[in-house]
Amino acid sequence: MATVGMDLLKKMKTLLAFVDSGIVIADSTYRIVYVNPSALKFIGGTVEELVGKPIKDIFSADNWNRITECIEKVKHDGEPVRIHVEEKKRFLKLGVSAIMVAEKYTGVILNMLDVTVEEHLLIQRSELTSMLINELKDPIYTLYGLLHNGKILKDGDAQADRAKESSRLLMNALDTLLDINQLTAGVLNLELQDLDVAAIIRSCVKSIEPFASKQGLAIYSSYRHTRSIAKIDREKFTKGLINLLSLAVKEGREKDVLCVDVANYGEDGKANLILTIANTGSGTAASVFENITDEQTFTHLKEEEKLYVEVLTAKRLIQAHAGRLDVISELGIGSSYIVSLPVV
Repeated sequence: MATVGMDLLKKMKTLLAFVDSGIVIADSTYRIVYVNPSALKFIGGTVEELVGKPIKDIFSADNWNRITECIEKVKHDGEPVRIHVEEKKRFLKLGVSAIMVAEKYTGVILNMLDVTVEEHLLIQRSELTSMLINELKDPIYTLYGLLHNGKILKDGDAQADRAKESSRLLMNALDTLLDINQLTAGVLNLELQDLDVAAIIRSCVKSIEPFASKQGLAIYSSYRHTRSIAKIDREKFTKGLINLLSLAVKEGREKDVLCVDVANYGEDGKANLILTIANTGSGTAASVFENITDEQTFTHLKEEEKLYVEVLTAKRLIQAHAGRLDVISELGIGSSYIVSLPVV
């Protein structure tokens, strides 16, 4: 059995026996060398049955694939990784850490915390919130239709135009709330198709042109890609892009410039489509973006941070498509929103 640093393991055993979270330690060949009592509640069996057993035998094939990806990342980066898995009708918060002895990888520690009750409550809360949002959508959509009926309100009337814009914003807010609620609960349903992402980007840019023109911004687009087909949900991915483009326009001032660039980038044999949305607007301090985290609710944000909730929503939607969003911003200089998406 490959070593995991036996001296270290002996010192840890007494301490780990009284830890509430489940601890499983495996050597560099992924064979179990230690299981604490709390872990037995999650995975069953006895210590004698589990020690020496391949760690993959206690997880489903899908979960083990996710765990091995985490192990490789931990070995490479040296930082622990946390994921959520569902195993044997239990929801587990799983921490993956590497054991290093003399800067050499010798094994792995899995830290398991049962969050089944919390997950069920979260799902129930999500379902209730979704139901309430959907109940609100019908009357608001009806109001929106009435306000846009030319026979009821005349075009060009200032109050009518404000009412129309307010109803449109309210509709968008409800849709965004529904997306945030589903993303937070991890129950976002995606209808993935092989679609031309570059064409969708062009459509999104065109849709915000009137808004940019009203702000006095000039838009410059560059499409330098050869591959742009990706598996995406058209509606959800479009919403993420519109969030970023709208925010980039909101940050802009008269005579500022908004640049949209689409290009391909390959790394380790994998192709990505890189979308860069950059403006020369007011920008914002990096600390504002850093303060907006998944754990926060909208009401807990400072006033200057509330605008950038759109970034968090876009980030979650892009990550749901196996993509990545990076933000670079400097107060008074401008912002860049960089989307990386795997393409086929």
